[in-house]
Amino acid sequence: MTDQTKTQPALTDRQRDYLLLTIFVFAQHGDHARAKQIVDGMLALGERSEKVFISQAVLEFFCGNHAEALRCLDHLDQVAGTGKALDQDTKRMRQYLRARCYYASGQQAEAQSIAAKLTAPTREAVRQ
Repeated sequence: MTDQTKTQPALTDRQRDYLLLTIFVFAQHGDHARAKQIVDGMLALGERSEKVFISQAVLEFFCGNHAEALRCLDHLDQVAGTGKALDQDTKRMRQYLRARCYYASGQQAEAQSIAAKLTAPTREAVRQ
């Protein structure tokens, strides 16, 4: 294997975008198993983008694997971070999914704590 082969990504940007769109279409049509196969394939190819990890977490949630979805979200937080670099919508979406996972797995206190933070008025909303 040459040095050039080691550094080239397994997928081009166009291929990655196509697969992510395909995952979305399958998920929207309720074919979670096929969408999950694509995510698993992308991970096997070494894809490590935030979009792939969040797709994995969402699909685990849709399949009823709430503990696995939480594990995926924890992994995503480690890999992509949770700091100021993330936009507010991304942070809120991850937290919403986490709350749904907690609620679905019977951990109401954790779910309610996150929900309270998500529904609390923000400083900007109070100023308006």
